Parts: sequence; C-alpha cells; structure tokens
Amino acid sequence: MIYIPITSARSGMVLAKSISAPNGMFALLQSGEELTDPIIEKLAAHRIDGIYVEMYGSDDIEPKSIIPPEKKLKLTAEIRDIYSKYYTQPYISRSAVESTRRIAETIVDCVLDREEYLMNMMEIKGYDSYTYSHCLNVSVLSIMLASEMGINRNKLDDIALCALMHDIGKVDIPIEIIGKNGPVTESEFAVIKTHPEKGVERLRKCHNVSREVLYGIQSHHEKIDGSGYPYGYKGVHIPIFGRILAVADVYDALTSHRSYRKAWLPNEAIEYIVAGSDSHFDQEIVQLFMHLVCAYPEGCIVRLSEGSSALVVKNYSENVLRPKVRLIEDSTLGHRGMEIDLLEDYDASNLTIKSILSGGDDSASIDSIVNQPANKHL
Repeated sequence: MIYIPITSARSGMVLAKSISAPNGMFALLQSGEELTDPIIEKLAAHRIDGIYVEMYGSDDIEPKSIIPPEKKLKLTAEIRDIYSKYYTQPYISRSAVESTRRIAETIVDCVLDREEYLMNMMEIKGYDSYTYSHCLNVSVLSIMLASEMGINRNKLDDIALCALMHDIGKVDIPIEIIGKNGPVTESEFAVIKTHPEKGVERLRKCHNVSREVLYGIQSHHEKIDGSGYPYGYKGVHIPIFGRILAVADVYDALTSHRSYRKAWLPNEAIEYIVAGSDSHFDQEIVQLFMHLVCAYPEGCIVRLSEGSSALVVKNYSENVLRPKVRLIEDSTLGHRGMEIDLLEDYDASNLTIKSILSGGDDSASIDSIVNQPANKHL
C-alpha cells in the first residue's frame, strides 16, 4: 500500500486502510472498498488530508498501528462519551474521573504491548473529531516519552490520565472562540490562555486526581525559556508532566487539520519541535521524541536529494530521518524497484530525503506513480 494526498485520489482506486466515522463508533470506509468520485469528495469535504491505497508492487508495505484500529474506534467513542459528560455537568464527578482513568490504563497497556516502536501520525489520523482523537494521540505519545524516561507504571497511568484531560478547561471557553474559523484575536487568545487553570479548577475537588496530574494540566503550555503560560515557569521549574505534554500536544496539533490551516507533514512538525528544543521544549525530551516518531512514514512517497522519487519501506528508531526507500522510477541511482538503505548503505551517505510528495506541485508526479502499468512491479 502507499499513502497519497486526497487530491491525488481517483475513482477506481482501492482503499488499503479503513477510515473511521466522525463519531468514532465504526469504520466509515472499510479497507478493500473501491473509491468513487462521491466518496472522494466526501473525504475531502471532511478535511481528510490523505489515504492509504493499494498499488502494484507495494503489497509488502503495511504500516502497523500502536493501537489496533478496532480498539482505537472503541477508545475514541469512550473518550467522546466522557467528554459529553464534562460538557453537560458543572463539575467533574469522581465516577467520570474513574472512567477516564480506565481508558488511560487501557492506552498504557496498548503502548507497553506494542509491536510497532515508532509512531506514525499519518496512520493514526482518522475521520473522527479533533477533540477526541487529539486526546488519544497526545496520550499515546506522552506515554511513549514517559516510558523512555523510565517512569514507572503507576506514573504512566497518571500521565495518560493527564493527557486525556489536559484540555478539559476548554469546556469553559466560549464556543465562538474555541470553534472560530480562523486565527483568534489577541483578546480571544487571552481567554484561551485561561484553560489550563480552568481545567485544574474543575478537577481540584476530585480527590482521586494526583497532584502530578493537576500540575501537568496546569503547565502543559509553559515553555522552557519562560515565555509560556499561565505562570511563565522556566526550565526544570516546569513539572515533568507539563514538559512531556508540551511536546506531545504541539506535535499532534501541528499534524492535525484545523479550520484555519492545513495539517503539517510529520517531517515539518518534527523540524519545528527540534528547532524549539531548549527554548520552547525540554531538550532531553526532544531527543527521546526524535526516536519515537516517523519523519517519513512507511508507504509515503518522497523526493530524494538527487531528484528521484522513492517509496519509504522501513523506518529505524536509531535515525528517523534516514529510512530504507524503494525507487519508483529508473534513475541515476539505479533501476525501478531497487532499495536503498539511507541508514546502512555507505554509498548512500550523501543522499537525503528532500520532501514528502504531498499534492499541489507534486500532483503530476504522484498521478504518474499511482497510474503506472501493473506489470511494472516495484
């Protein structure tokens, strides 16, 4: 299978990975379904940036999930149900927190038992609501980071709970600000900046919520250089949960489609996180982060520095910027279908990935690749 931008999807292509419905309750489209123009238009209208489709010669490429798709649907639905209670009640009950904690523990189990080590943001992005999928994604990455730091199981459950509830204070922000279709004004942003404290206020009376969880919610928008909010804490004065959440929260937000901007590609978001190391983000956590996320996910089409197009077939946690790729066209590097290991092949030491082909100016190249004759196997 290969990953293509929705602008390159064509009627007759076969979906290779299921897409979940807006409510997270079921699969809207099942893998194996043939795309039609109305289906493609519907996906585009709901701001699906890209999909996995079948292509001859790519049968061996199957990006793995940290959380199995069926379980992801179930967890997203449970998160949605919990948040509906938060929105309709003036306070957060002990039972609501316990329900959220059970979800958190399930996510920790999935992360600790995972077969796939690296997080592929293209693979986990679905059709469901940003609020609920954001909570789930931030939780997964936060657990991965905390686990790499050697944090024990009880604390992993806590940081998962913290991640699931980190934006709970937005329940008390006017919907016309939170749901604004465009950039917010300075005064509106001042209101948004109150959500960490509002979240803590809602949870403070819940005796089954630890101080670490409260501090993490309160500090997830603080920055290492002191320019964050709400208190302008610096460096190690920012609680560890807050420092972990800061990386996970920003990464998922950047790679998500919003009403006022298109989703960033994984490599672009990683570059942003790295550039903010030791100013916005904790440098040690960023270093761990660089070994946990795919810059160039398996199945995506990339442009090499030499000019050739290639398909990413394998990633390495040792260096996420240098995966193994498979040439999609004959070039000065070799014949179509030849694999180049950017990490291990000495002859490829000067070769880098220039970009992910993502539509727009790349549309013609993607179309020619997807529509290559069936007998020209990769």
